[in-house]
Amino acid sequence: MDKPRKILFITAHREGRSPGQRFRFEQYLNFLEQNDFKYDISNIIDEKDDSVFYNHGRYLDKFFILLRSIRRRLNDVKRGPDYDIIFIYRDALMIGTAFFEKKLKKSNAKIILDFDDAIWLPDVSQGNSSLRWLKRPSKTAAIIRLSDCIFVGNNFLADYAKKFNPNVKVIPTTIDTEYYQRKSILKTTDKVCIGWTGSTTTMKHLELAIPL
Repeated sequence: MDKPRKILFITAHREGRSPGQRFRFEQYLNFLEQNDFKYDISNIIDEKDDSVFYNHGRYLDKFFILLRSIRRRLNDVKRGPDYDIIFIYRDALMIGTAFFEKKLKKSNAKIILDFDDAIWLPDVSQGNSSLRWLKRPSKTAAIIRLSDCIFVGNNFLADYAKKFNPNVKVIPTTIDTEYYQRKSILKTTDKVCIGWTGSTTTMKHLELAIPL
């Protein structure tokens, strides 16, 4: 009997915290287990870090989060050869370096990069606007180049990724309709109800739509 294949998920947030992670891969974890995959999730922002990471100031605390993140990623590099697949959601570290992606590439694992936003464009949460200089969105191209396969959410993202790597798969972001079920409406109404999911970084996009 073949041994289970192993996947290491490289993420920013813990399981159940990030809408992007939840819809891009977390909702498929049970399916993976049912098909003889084992997995580990390596996140760098813990629950206790949430109140620090997305708020203004507290730079010393954020510096310590960065140090812990680097230490965790160094451990991921060390154990990388134990996995068949390393799945990177967006990037390995929140600052503008592809150092850890390059190190993970040296493992025996296949590298899959997944993103569902235009992450090569400058964007930062309001709480970290003063730290914008630490980010280098253009590193996305370097990560795409070294990946074995790239998953993207739509054709616009695919067009960008194909500039640097031909092995791009469009996998639209979906929801589990067995879990998210439409509520019955007792009385008729002409109003349209729209559901939205996002993060503090993308809240400004929702606010643009409110007048509509």
